[in-house]
Amino acid sequence: MLFSIILGLVIGLLGGFFMKASFGGSTLVGFIVCVVVGLVGSFIGNALGRALKVRSSILQFVLDIVGACILIAILRFINIM
Repeated sequence: MLFSIILGLVIGLLGGFFMKASFGGSTLVGFIVCVVVGLVGSFIGNALGRALKVRSSILQFVLDIVGACILIAILRFINIM
């Protein structure tokens, strides 16, 4: 459980950094908000992995990234971020 929390923080940080670097001046939110969105998306991916009973840590890592990217894309699509 602790490992998945740490992994979620790292993925959230990377997702936030990527989002801030990609959208730079066009986004009105701060870096911390981007990291929190990445973190929440990572937890969504983690929950999806648990629901699908994923045993592979590599596949779970990929699902965490996918969850973060999907959440960021949804928020960008509806113009929240």
